[in-house]
Amino acid sequence: MLSYQDQYELFQSLASDADATNLAMAKTLITQGQRELERRLGIYFTEETRTIATVTDAIASTSNQDYKLPENFKSLTSLYVTSGTTKYTAELIQDEDRWRFINATSSTSNFLSHCFIRQDRVSLFPIPSSTLTATLTYDSFSKPLVNDDYTTGTITTLAALGTAVTGSSTVWTAGMVGRYFRIDLDGEWYKVASRSADTAIVIDTKYQGAAISAGSATYTIGQMPITPADTHILPVYYAVWKWSLFKKDIQLAREFERQWKEGINNAQTDWGNRSSSNIIPGSPRRRRLPTNSNFYPESMT
Repeated sequence: MLSYQDQYELFQSLASDADATNLAMAKTLITQGQRELERRLGIYFTEETRTIATVTDAIASTSNQDYKLPENFKSLTSLYVTSGTTKYTAELIQDEDRWRFINATSSTSNFLSHCFIRQDRVSLFPIPSSTLTATLTYDSFSKPLVNDDYTTGTITTLAALGTAVTGSSTVWTAGMVGRYFRIDLDGEWYKVASRSADTAIVIDTKYQGAAISAGSATYTIGQMPITPADTHILPVYYAVWKWSLFKKDIQLAREFERQWKEGINNAQTDWGNRSSSNIIPGSPRRRRLPTNSNFYPESMT
């Protein structure tokens, strides 16, 4: 895995340029390369889920029909309202005239059937009649990478197979939740799940390295791209390619354009769809469709 700082430092090495002005350009190009990578991979790694409360969260003066979309919303995957144990899924209307036709007669109900997206809001039909939970699954824009690695202080306590991390002389903040933590000598990255104090965080999976007890281990907290670890180098290739064109170094530009395009092709093969798997395939066999457990024999004596 490459943190944001790892990425731009690698750019400096590959481009043999540590100029501060060019570094600012590199960071911009790395961000653009990351966005392009996410676009090529599709929604698999950029999909998020949010909930809203119908009626309660309605935009003022919209008669409970309109609701704000998430700040990082890109496109809708699904939207449903849960009433009791039943989920009512909305059909997305993408034609203005059809939406107006559907809304020609005002209707209120908790049985959601349609929705319409305009700019930063989503409209529901029928208009919700009471407060229920609406769940949106959507393709999102990733949060830009802006944070350098944080290494201040040391780690004093982290048990083997534990998740609680205690630091000394650290100033960990709530903004570090969602970034990644590692013990430098161990090298494995773990996502930061929560922070309760300047010297206390919790990682989201069990630590697999050697226990640290009353120690002083060095560590790193870094901001990571949301894409798979083996794609983290691709935005760097993209940045060096575009920077080389700006510098009119055509030979270097062609080399890193090739690296970028080959890397994108491999990433799309490995990660670009939901059928990608880390399971090693066995011997070829006849493909069978999954069995629905709700289909069972009836009226058997």
